[in-house]
Amino acid sequence: MERSSRFGHRWAPFAAAAILASSGGLAACGGDDGGGGGGGGNADTAADKPVTLKVGVIPIADVAPIYLGVKKGFFKAENLTIKPQLAEGGAAIVPSVVSGDNEIGFSNTTSLIIARSKNLPLRIISQGDIGGTNAKDAPDGLLVAKGSDIKSAKDLEGKTVAVNTLQNVGPLTINRSLEKRGVDFKTIKYVEVPFPEMGAALAGGRVDAIWVVEPFVTQGRGQGFKVLFHPFEETAKSLTVATYFTTERYLEQNRPVVDRFVRAMRTSLEYADSHPDEVRKIVTEYTAIPAKAAQAMVLPQWGAELNESTISTTAQLAERYGFVEKAPALDDLILRE
Repeated sequence: MERSSRFGHRWAPFAAAAILASSGGLAACGGDDGGGGGGGGNADTAADKPVTLKVGVIPIADVAPIYLGVKKGFFKAENLTIKPQLAEGGAAIVPSVVSGDNEIGFSNTTSLIIARSKNLPLRIISQGDIGGTNAKDAPDGLLVAKGSDIKSAKDLEGKTVAVNTLQNVGPLTINRSLEKRGVDFKTIKYVEVPFPEMGAALAGGRVDAIWVVEPFVTQGRGQGFKVLFHPFEETAKSLTVATYFTTERYLEQNRPVVDRFVRAMRTSLEYADSHPDEVRKIVTEYTAIPAKAAQAMVLPQWGAELNESTISTTAQLAERYGFVEKAPALDDLILRE
């Protein structure tokens, strides 16, 4: 993927997607027999026909269930072939789904709330992953370099913090964590750095702190970095961090296909949560993390059910911090069965 403005503000994809949606470009989301769904709404045919789905994902531990589901045959049992499409973050995946390049995407809920607030017709269809309940089971962290002068959250005022994408779950939960401590989060300068490059950016002094999720938290600790706090867990226990989503048009034309994906995804999520050893092994197959680090990392939590109360919290915070002018209603964002 071409990377435009490595450290820049990433509103351009949302703007382009909004133009596409308003101009009828969503027609591209209707698939054909080669992949992408039912291609026009014959529910009886689409209910069981072989379908190939391109799914936008990020190379982090959070998406292990979909890779594990492919390996265990859960998607094959639904006559689905999954082709993961790697991206840097949810903000990049949203426009790829709106344009029809991907039928389904994985994104943090903050990016989806922002997109829906801009009238992009997206719907959450499945749980993605859940944060921990305390520091011990936290899969995320705000890290500083070994020997850094930053000893507490207060010391972050006026500093530069790297996140994988701007205006997403990283800055939102960091802001919340700092606000709870009485720290002026408005003085923080956020810059974009892809997760795999975070360690080098911090070690090289290009940023003062980094926000990462597993496997990069464990990788950072291996470099001697110190975890200052865990934003997900300080924002809400068992925070719904990310979900799988599609467009309303794709849903209308291919609902049986989406239902099949959701069934396979639910099975995959529950299997991943109860088989951590298999998760640790498969993470090494789609990320660059060594097997030793994969064995040491803290895994996200997975489950079939959405924690809607935490999605509501995220929406309220997005509005509070100016990520959106008005938070969308959950009924407009979440697909109800």
